Amino acid sequence: MEQILAFVLGVSAALLVWGVVVAFRTASKVKQIEHAITGQQDWILRNDEMVNRRIDQEIDRVDQIYRECISHTDSRVDRLESKITTKELIKG
Repeated sequence: MEQILAFVLGVSAALLVWGVVVAFRTASKVKQIEHAITGQQDWILRNDEMVNRRIDQEIDRVDQIYRECISHTDSRVDRLESKITTKELIKG
């Protein structure tokens, strides 16, 4: 009976030690995974900021091109109108 009790207590002690070791290893792996996830989140946020900045720059560039086109068209229309009114004045 004493041998069975000693065997059970020995196995229980070994399982307890093994459980503690597994718990610490698991906690260590969880910390590593959390660190990796944080790094990935930071990378995604940086890329998101760069993409948003690039989109804003392209929007500004397109707006500038649009304003230049409108300005150029307005100046051409003004010149054409000036020529037409000058010819009408000469004829009239």
